[in-house]
Amino acid sequence: MKNRGGLVFAGEVGAQAAHRPSPRARIAFSALGVLALGLAVLLPALAIGYWLAGAGHVGYGAAMQFVAIATALLHLLPMSWGLLRLRVCLAQFAAGRPFAAEGIAGLRDFALGTGLSALAKPFAGMLFTLALGWNGGPKQIAIEISSDVMILAVFAGVVASLAWAMEKAAALAEENSQFI
Repeated sequence: MKNRGGLVFAGEVGAQAAHRPSPRARIAFSALGVLALGLAVLLPALAIGYWLAGAGHVGYGAAMQFVAIATALLHLLPMSWGLLRLRVCLAQFAAGRPFAAEGIAGLRDFALGTGLSALAKPFAGMLFTLALGWNGGPKQIAIEISSDVMILAVFAGVVASLAWAMEKAAALAEENSQFI
């Protein structure tokens, strides 16, 4: 028995068989999931390592290193959480369930984590400059809103919109399946 996408797997009929991704697509989704997991772990770990092991940062003292780590993690942890949630979405895609509620929620949470990271980054930098001037340094405040932060925020908004549209499409498909 064949469908438009290729062979129907045992036990799969209709929509389940039609949404089965190709082996290449499954490998790509799985590889992206591993990459998302790796980045989720590496980004905070590298920030902590940079401030603890960097030779140029020893002069700051333990308190300033702690503040630097905290301000770095302020925008990296939401991104890491989003990447972990993206992994759930990619696993659903690899399994051939692009409209599963769990996968859509993972995509939505990825957008939320990315957006929070983009919003927190300028404030994390501002808090760090305030901390640098706390003990005798020059008293200044700086906030940097760069194009990469703005693009990341727009990207998060677009992905959130796509997740919303997918959620509505899945709800409509579920409603329509009641009539068959």
